[in-house]
Amino acid sequence: MIARARQAYGASPLHLAGHLLALALMAYAVSRVLDPRFSRGLNVVVWLVAGAIVHDLVLVPAYSGLDAVARRVARPRTGRALSAINHLRFPAAMSGAMLLVYFPLILVRADGNYVRSTGHHVTGFAWRWLAITAALFVASGLVYLVRVRVSRARALRPPAR
Repeated sequence: MIARARQAYGASPLHLAGHLLALALMAYAVSRVLDPRFSRGLNVVVWLVAGAIVHDLVLVPAYSGLDAVARRVARPRTGRALSAINHLRFPAAMSGAMLLVYFPLILVRADGNYVRSTGHHVTGFAWRWLAITAALFVASGLVYLVRVRVSRARALRPPAR
């Protein structure tokens, strides 16, 4: 029976159960968000739709263009230069995601709301974001250097018999 279900579905029944559980959880969360007793559901829906549109129409072309420029610059070099691009993509993506999530605090646009919610001002968010961004780039650069050294050591090592 499980073999037939796997053949019909294409994966194990546990995989199907996990997806059904995730869909049920999502349906519950959406019902809570849209329930006017708990939140202002229309605001959430508008922000989600606007975020999807801005992402698809502005952000995807922007970071795809930056990636194309980086690939074009690195193309004349060896394969190692293209590998280095991947070590720039990750910290840039993480920094961009943090900026997207925390931009009202980083740009000090939500000080009143933040003070009312926490009792603290938003000072220091920009410096912390810059420090985290710098740490991400430094860590990624160190990982890249270790990978280059390991690959060079392997290339210089005589082949095993």
